This record gives sequence, structure tokens and C-alpha cells, in this order.
Amino acid sequence: MVNDDLVVRMGGEGGDGIISMGEIMSKVVVRGGLNIHAFRTFPAEIRGGLAMFQLRAGSGECLSLKQNVDLLMSFNQQAYDAYVVNLKDSGTLLYDPKLCAPDDRLGRRARRELPLEDIMTATAGDAKGKNVVGLGALTYLYDVPVSYAHAVIKDFWGKKGDEIVGRNLKACDAGYAFATEKLRDLQRHFRRQPDRDQILVNGNEAVALGAIAAGVEFIGGYPITPATPIFEFLCKELPKFGGVAVQMEDEIASLAAVIGASYTGKRAMTATSGPGLSLMSETLNLASMAECPVVIINVQRAGPSTGMPTKTEQSDLKFAIYGTSGESPRCIIAPLSVEDAFYQTARAFRIAERYQMPVVLLTDQAMAYSTMNIDRPDLAQVEQARRKRPGLDATRETFRRYALTETGVSPMSLPGEDDLPYMGTGLEHNEKGDPNYTPAMHEAMTAKRFRKLKTLGDAVTQLPVEEHAPDGCEVGVIGWGSTFGAIQEAVNMLAEQDNVQLAHLHPRVLSPLPEWHVRRFLGPLKKIIVAEENYTGQYAHFLKGKFGIHPLEIHKCTGIPFTSEELYAALKEVI
Repeated sequence: MVNDDLVVRMGGEGGDGIISMGEIMSKVVVRGGLNIHAFRTFPAEIRGGLAMFQLRAGSGECLSLKQNVDLLMSFNQQAYDAYVVNLKDSGTLLYDPKLCAPDDRLGRRARRELPLEDIMTATAGDAKGKNVVGLGALTYLYDVPVSYAHAVIKDFWGKKGDEIVGRNLKACDAGYAFATEKLRDLQRHFRRQPDRDQILVNGNEAVALGAIAAGVEFIGGYPITPATPIFEFLCKELPKFGGVAVQMEDEIASLAAVIGASYTGKRAMTATSGPGLSLMSETLNLASMAECPVVIINVQRAGPSTGMPTKTEQSDLKFAIYGTSGESPRCIIAPLSVEDAFYQTARAFRIAERYQMPVVLLTDQAMAYSTMNIDRPDLAQVEQARRKRPGLDATRETFRRYALTETGVSPMSLPGEDDLPYMGTGLEHNEKGDPNYTPAMHEAMTAKRFRKLKTLGDAVTQLPVEEHAPDGCEVGVIGWGSTFGAIQEAVNMLAEQDNVQLAHLHPRVLSPLPEWHVRRFLGPLKKIIVAEENYTGQYAHFLKGKFGIHPLEIHKCTGIPFTSEELYAALKEVI
């Protein structure tokens, strides 16, 4: 039997190797010719708590997390208790009988023993590495040759020496052999994809790679979950491209260092999450007032305050757009997917440099830790950010750093290089940058700074947006950010299963909005639905203010992203 996809959820205690097992398995199935969407969630503790890795792999597109799974691999009772509800009626529980006891909640769904600890102990004398036994079993169930798993194991543990590699190879073979003998009826067969030029990345890695492609030269950072991997990646890789990474004492200092680097002409960025973005509000204001190009990656997590650091939410939108004192323009971008995160990060640098303003790129924990195989990025599509420079005839006397132009964009020099110095200050100033507090100058400079948003908005309108609008649709759904895959799959399910056509709009630039595109999308629709992962409907509120609409709202704020099944049911009920 040929299958479209197989969804496996693995759960166990933090420290059992659930996450590393899932990461290795992701590489195995992609090398075996399948597409994947892998999602993980883990406790905030270093060890202990419940860790989960869900791997969706198949022949077709895998755009989002699935709510219901075909196989649940429970390493302990806690995982069974938490996830048995997500096992399909036709699904199968794989469990270690020493650590898990199924009960009547399983109902008539199938159960099969997978004695991970006993197999590992028989293989190596103790149970350490039982996750690799599970890896071997899954390699068989996904119908991938065990040699693919061997290759990934050697890559993963190669630096730890032959003894560790050999132990894990034996564990993998033992799991594969057990599945061949005991679980043969559970094996799935797929249409394999031909050889492809692809890479396997998660959202944080895609952001870091997009920054490098855009020519980033400096990152100032401070560790914060779930954005830390971006900083860690660039600490390792950016020096290879001549860039500099510096860890600062806190988020305020991080953005301050980025502003300093940008003032000297460097393409500069930082990466943070909600609490860190809150701390950056004063320096974000400074970047806006000084018209300093900076990029801030905000990987949203569940809040407020410390909240749930390892869980997802789309609750920083209002703060990103409005969350500073005074009125300080900035651009807000939200990628649609792991692949899109690469290109939108590069776009963020272009916009920052071209329009001399802060750009906040909003991802979230779900995207950051979702892994997908994507086509190797086309660097020909990535125009490196370049700073607008003044004319060669400018002199100290004629140079006006903050000239009142029609577009709002002024010439910018490189202090110390062009002999055209200027004051970059948080105080209100005149065209040369000298402090000036007169009412007329403040009004003129405020209008100038906001003209850049108008100029950028006009440019955004010239570019296509992600839109699915079949003829005759009377109902449309609007989303933003990482909900794209789940919404699109839900819309497809309605078309295929219920013969109901819905329009779908998913802008990447959230502020300034591509207003012409949004108005054209809204025009023929009788009902608008906005789906987002927060409690108060922040994007819906933003759209109400901009367009005077009264959308129906679908909210989720559980720390877990939307699934296509959830949205399918919700959209079907609404329409």
C-alpha cells in the first residue's frame, strides 16, 4: 500500500534523547526521498519534564503540524497520558511495557509492545541509548534502508569515537531487526522523490542563513529561549564571512551595540524573544529617531512575563507595531514558513538599509523549532543590502544627514570615512542632526520619518502577496506568520472533502500593510475570518482599525500551534 504520509509522535522524559532521536530520524527519512515537517516541544528544565517530537513524513507536501497521529511511541507513562488522546482511531500505540501501562483510554486502538530498555540492555549491557533502538524501529516502519540510518549516526556521533558510534549502530540494528520481526504489518510504503538539491533546516537556522546571505556583518546578542540558536549559529558561522558576533550583558545593550555598529556602516542585527523585545523598546526608539538601519529578529513565545519559554504564541504583534513611547516608525515582517524565513530575513536587511529604519521580523517558537526539507536557497534572488550614499559633491557645509525629502529617505554617510560627520541622536534635531526642539521642526521631522513608511508601503503594494482566491468565493480567511501551512491545508481539506471554496490571504509585510492587495481581497467577500495564535485577536484588531471590517475570529493560545484538523473544523463551523 502506498501512503501519502505517516505521522509519528515520540514522547518521554527530558534527557531520554527524544529530541536527538527525532532530529536524526528527520535526516534519515529526507535522505530516503520523503518530505517532512518535524516539530518539537520540550520542558524548560534541563532534565526531566515531558519532551515531544512529532515527525510527519510523506510523498507530498508536509506544510504543518498534524493533530492526530498514526503512531504514538511512548517512552514512559507520562507521554502516554498526555498524548493518547491524539492517536487516530486507526492508529497504533508503541510502548515500553516496563515504563508504560495502557488503560481504557486507548479503547479499541491497536497496541504493540516495543521493549526499548530490554532490547538495549540485551544489546549493550545497559539501557543507555534506548532512543536509538526506537530510531532503528522507525527506520523500518518508514521503509527506509537501515544503511541511511547508519550514515546519519556516523555523522551525528562521529566525533565521540568509534566506541560510541559502534554502540549506537548496534542499537539501531537491534531496533530495526525487532520491527522487521514483530512490526512488519505496520510498515508504510511511499512514492519516493527523485534526487533533489535540498537542505534540512529549522526556522532559526533559516533566519541565520538568510542574514548571512544578506551580508550581515555584526550581531549583538543575549541568550533567550527560543531565539538563542540564531545567536549561537552566527557566533560560529559569521566570523567565516568576516563578521563579528558579540554577547552583551542584556538585551538593551545588545540593541545598543547593534545601533553603534550600524552607525559605522555595518549591516547589523540582534535576535530576541518577547521579554527581550520589551527591554529593547527604548533603544528601538533611538534607532527610529536616529534613522538607523537595524534588524531585530523576535522569536515569539507564550507570555506574558517569563510565561512559557519553550512554547509558541503570536502575541507580540501589537508591541512590535506600537510598543514604544512616542511615535517611532518601523517595519514589521512575518515569514510564512521555514523556507520563507530565509528570504524574508534577507528582505528585512534590504528594507532596513534602503529606508533607514528598524525592521522587526516576527517568527515564533513553532517555526523556530520546526524542521523541513527545502530547496537549496537561490542566492540569485537575494540582493545584498546596500546603504544609500550621498553624492560625491557633498561637503561638510552642504551635507544634510536628515534632509527633508519627498520620500523621507535622506543621504547617509559613513562617519570617519567620507569626512561627512553627523550627530546621530535621540533628541529631536534639524536636517544636519543638531538638536532642535521648535514645534515646526518636530512636526516636520515626524512627518519625514513617517513618509518613509508611506514610501515603503507604496513599494510593498507593487509586489505580489501570498493569496489563494478562487473565483466566486464569498468567504475568506486571513492569517499571518507561521499559521500559513495549517490554514492552507485546512482550506484545501474544505475544497476536497466538502466542495467548499475559501479564499486565503497571508501578507508577509504586516506594517506597513499592502493595503491595495488587502482591499482587493476583501472586496467580493461577504464573510472574513481571521485566525491567529493569541487570546485577544491582535491582527484582527489591527485589520479592524485599518479597514473598518468586522471579521469572525479564531484564536488559540495553548502554547501549541494550530493544526490543519483544528482549523478545518473551526472554519467549517464558521461557514
